[in-house]
Amino acid sequence: MKNSKIKLNSGCIKIFKFLSLLYEDKADYDAVCNIFKEDVNQTDNNIQVVLNKYMNALKVFGIKIVKKKNKFVMESSLYSIPFELEDLKSINLLCDTCAAFPNSDAVDNLRKFLNNITIRMNKEDKAKMDAVFNNHDFSFYYSDLKTQIEQCEKVCKEHYIVDVVYIKNNKEHKSRCNPKEVVYDFRQAYLVAYDTQKNEKLEIPLHNIMSFVEQPQKSNPSELSTTVVFKLKGPLAKNYKLKENEYTLNFEKDGSQIVVNKDEPFEKLLSRLMRYGKNCEIISPKFLRNEMISMIDKMLNNYDS
Repeated sequence: MKNSKIKLNSGCIKIFKFLSLLYEDKADYDAVCNIFKEDVNQTDNNIQVVLNKYMNALKVFGIKIVKKKNKFVMESSLYSIPFELEDLKSINLLCDTCAAFPNSDAVDNLRKFLNNITIRMNKEDKAKMDAVFNNHDFSFYYSDLKTQIEQCEKVCKEHYIVDVVYIKNNKEHKSRCNPKEVVYDFRQAYLVAYDTQKNEKLEIPLHNIMSFVEQPQKSNPSELSTTVVFKLKGPLAKNYKLKENEYTLNFEKDGSQIVVNKDEPFEKLLSRLMRYGKNCEIISPKFLRNEMISMIDKMLNNYDS
């Protein structure tokens, strides 16, 4: 009986040490293996069996642990801090700050603080934070673009169609579009516009705009909205977290989810949907479906050559 208590106490201590590393974001594979090395059978070196046993025990209490690269991280904690949408926007803004400023002690401390917050965030809030968009006004960072910003904001307010010439992927592009708004982040200022010929939403960095000419006709407000419908299949259909600009149209009998996405720039949307592989299919519009098929074909050709 006494030996059983000693063994139980030893197991609890190991779990607490493991949790301590997880909360400090120091749960490297070797460090975790070192905690449980006494439980390993030297004959068959069953370290993975031992780790699975302890992680399954923690899973019973709602603590889900996964291995990413050479490190263990918590996807869900024993307890979590509830966050409102405004809280998540503020946290996301701090994350952008870390990405924008050079490394320093202050930035390192901020990263540690953010890591401590995200560890104590539930999976749903993490998904919301990934989808959140901070529309803060960072125009004061772009005094060198003041003239362009004023010009773009003017045509946005007046709703005139403009012909824009801009650089993308080191090539010159021309677009006739309806300007919508100027948006900012820590890195760039963008003109958000709707291409009337390609029927797609654009985000053009202002410093890439070579020229734009205002046309006499005004834009049609009904053209400023772009809608994409896509189908999600398999486990993704069940676990997918809708973005702020999306809603579920319906679920099909096989469990597939039909999602409607409004106003996300096509380039960003295609890049995101490509990551879902065979579990995602664009239904409409047809030209965007064809573009995704073309992207997949080009990717496959890279492996054939």
